[in-house]
Amino acid sequence: MNLDITADSKVDCSHLSIQEDIDDEFTIGDPHTGEFLRVPKVAVDVIEMLDGQISIGEVKEAVSKKYNEDVDVIDFVMTILDCKMVYSINGKVLHTSINREPLLILRRLGSFFFSNVLVCLYAVAFLAVLFLFIVNPASFPKFQDLFIYETVGISTLNIVVVAWILTLVHEVGHLLAASKENISTRIRLNLRMIWLVAETDMTGLWARPKNNRYVPFLAGMMWDVVIIFACLIIQQVTNHPLIIGYSKLIVFLVLFAFLFQFIIFLRTDIYFVVSNWKNTSALHQNSLMFLSKIILKKNLPEWDHLPEYEKKNAVWFGFLYGIGGIIAISLFLYFQVPPVLYGVSLVYKSITVYGIDSYYFWDSAIVLFVFILQGIAWLFGLKTSLRQRKERRSTVEA
Repeated sequence: MNLDITADSKVDCSHLSIQEDIDDEFTIGDPHTGEFLRVPKVAVDVIEMLDGQISIGEVKEAVSKKYNEDVDVIDFVMTILDCKMVYSINGKVLHTSINREPLLILRRLGSFFFSNVLVCLYAVAFLAVLFLFIVNPASFPKFQDLFIYETVGISTLNIVVVAWILTLVHEVGHLLAASKENISTRIRLNLRMIWLVAETDMTGLWARPKNNRYVPFLAGMMWDVVIIFACLIIQQVTNHPLIIGYSKLIVFLVLFAFLFQFIIFLRTDIYFVVSNWKNTSALHQNSLMFLSKIILKKNLPEWDHLPEYEKKNAVWFGFLYGIGGIIAISLFLYFQVPPVLYGVSLVYKSITVYGIDSYYFWDSAIVLFVFILQGIAWLFGLKTSLRQRKERRSTVEA
């Protein structure tokens, strides 16, 4: 395909979204590809005129006259072309394979589950969970709640299956809430330090107004609190040991996942809420620069070129890293270390006490099988993480 851009070319960028930020800066981008740029007002004027009907030369003439300076429209078009933000050139559509809208059924489900009424009910469920934990501290999960069955192998396999089902439910919440905003998403595995996580890519949300992004970012946590609330109620209304056992297991797993979102330096749901609130898409990177400058005494020219409001955001967010670190250590010590040590002790007992012809011996072998499966999933997450780092380095070098 010939992509030569001249003054006579007619370029269509009318599909791009434009969101005003602060300090006369704007975010432009394609919500369906997840490509976004932060640009000044003059670039917005160019985008608004690139409708596929008038030539680049005519756009240049109009914008240069408005700003009383020479505006290099061709260079700007080449930039957004490299970012795959151009819809068509001279009537020829580019990137026809891009899926530009989520399925209708997903949009309808998103509109139902994240209507204003249900969002308010999710908030009520959150307050109800806090109330139930306060009035009945015994309902707070303990690591023993993970082991429903007598044997460690079956219990471990059960934990993994239930945990991934709950993770899928959390991510589907994000997917449906984003679909309500007509944003296509995809669920993938990734790494957050040592933790394997599933995540929903909702980059396209930056094409929506600021207030419209909060519900999709919080959607998974909204469903988490409803699940916890339902399980706490179930524990009060039934005496069936298996049902109670599963409800306690689910509360343990979901509460861990909910609190995990507050480890904001791992770019969790709460991180994106804060990033949206402060009108910055580079809060994590800027905060790392601040910490490197303060703690490691590094001389970073990039820091000096940041706008003042970005520096202020990075400073206070950098201090929040300490809070996130405390939460991470607490979760690790309470939710992960005790069950792992307990499980290892049970495996050791089964292997040393029972022979190879015993059911309990082979039950312990299931634990090894589960670890192998988790290791394979971890490698998929590592692959995604490495690819993202490579893309970020390429962007910086460009």
